[in-house]
Amino acid sequence: MQALLVLNLIAPFVMVLVGVLLKKHPQSDMSKQNGYNTPVSRKSQAHWDYAQSIAPKIWISLGGYLFLVEIAASIVMLVLKVPVGSSIAVGTLIGIAFMIYGFYYTDKKIKENFTGE
Repeated sequence: MQALLVLNLIAPFVMVLVGVLLKKHPQSDMSKQNGYNTPVSRKSQAHWDYAQSIAPKIWISLGGYLFLVEIAASIVMLVLKVPVGSSIAVGTLIGIAFMIYGFYYTDKKIKENFTGE
């Protein structure tokens, strides 16, 4: 049953994968609806280009941190003998929180870069 805790590593894997894909295949055309695509990043071509340059780094680093947090949380929950279902739920919530923070932090950095506009 403890093998199910590997499910908690899906979110960090996805975050790193998305970051790597954004880095290897940056999108310069906003109309394709690909790349890091949020209302803040679509304000102008300059916003878009900046978003495509910073998003991969942010998502890869957050994915790495999330991986460490998920491993630590899983070990703690195993030691405390928390039921596997509860451990997976906690891991999922942590993963979702990191992903939401990834969007928030990236958009915040974009806004900070264009404060004079």
